[in-house]
Amino acid sequence: MRIRLSALTICSVAGLALVACGTPDSASEGSGPDSDQPIKIAIIPPSSGALAQFGSDAADAWQFAADEVNEAGGIDGRKVELIKMDTDATPATTLRAVREAVNQKDAKFIGGVMTSTEHGALNAQLEGLGVLSFNSLGKDDALTGKDCNANAFRVVQSTSMDMRAVGESVSKLPADSWDIQAVDYATGHNSAEMFKKSADEAGNKVNVEQFAPLNTTEFGTYISKLRNSDSKGLFAVEYGADGVAFVNQMSQFKLGEKYDVVLGFNMVSEPLFEALGSKVDGFYNNLGYDQKADNELNKKFVEDFAAKHDGKKPYYVIADTYLAAQTLFEGIKKAGTDDPEKVKEALNDLSFDSIVGEVTMRGADHQLIRPSYLGQIVKDDEGVGGLGWEIIHEASGEDVAGEPDPACKL
Repeated sequence: MRIRLSALTICSVAGLALVACGTPDSASEGSGPDSDQPIKIAIIPPSSGALAQFGSDAADAWQFAADEVNEAGGIDGRKVELIKMDTDATPATTLRAVREAVNQKDAKFIGGVMTSTEHGALNAQLEGLGVLSFNSLGKDDALTGKDCNANAFRVVQSTSMDMRAVGESVSKLPADSWDIQAVDYATGHNSAEMFKKSADEAGNKVNVEQFAPLNTTEFGTYISKLRNSDSKGLFAVEYGADGVAFVNQMSQFKLGEKYDVVLGFNMVSEPLFEALGSKVDGFYNNLGYDQKADNELNKKFVEDFAAKHDGKKPYYVIADTYLAAQTLFEGIKKAGTDDPEKVKEALNDLSFDSIVGEVTMRGADHQLIRPSYLGQIVKDDEGVGGLGWEIIHEASGEDVAGEPDPACKL
């Protein structure tokens, strides 16, 4: 079954109580630059399931960002306070956590929510709640399209942005025919569709296309179909624990040996290098963040984060989450207040220097304009598990962003 419920359906079942849950008078309390009240941000990442590791890393990144700004005296002298909530990455559970954080703990901003399905449900409730959401992980195009919301800001690249960067590289990869293995989830289907379009434009063909439910642990039947294909390349969209299971079973059945190229989409990242080792050596993958970027803010971020986390350097989940915090803090600074309405106005078309270079929060759809990359896993003595990334292709934010989706009405 595809996990592609509409936000309207989800909210009608799980979130009716949220519609009237806003607290109109609360925005004016303690919102001025001279207030001694903390700036309250609810962090709601998954703490269980296939995405638990990513959720833990997202929480660490928000904490690092909050500690950093607080150690420097806060924002206009006001400290940042994180309200940490738990979810299992299902919309109903996440919406309940949001309601509690806003109505019982006075949160004005939401971060750490992970999946696109959760964000779709949350976006529909934000104005009623009177809060702003900062999405650093949900990539579904609809979140800055038909499901966009004036109170929602996305700092991570959309699926289309990442796939445009990948698409620019398909013709350069040593494969002219492909199989697709993807998660049966909105981003899985959207990325598969875009990859097929890029492959077609490059004169390549797609032979096998199949989708596995989130939290799949046994890929035997899927791998059997892939082994019977004569394609030269594999495009794989499997996340977290699912990605580990898929790669391990690929190795078990020597599936990787039949392909000239294995191209992952958000499938392989630094937290998996230690466990997977040589099994992923040579794999390609989209990259939203270049840890080695020659950027003074990035160099400081990498050094300081590693110093506080036993040498662990940030990868895309940590970097994108930190960037979400950086975006919110820039908005509060410009607004001179944590009043969500004024912060929202301040963020529209705001440009600022960040860990990924100069970026702009596009006012038309609240998508951050930033670069995307394609990388290949290579041996690196200083990397996690002796592996690291070589940047194969960099695409500018302007090139990959495209025009705003006219379906987005803010």
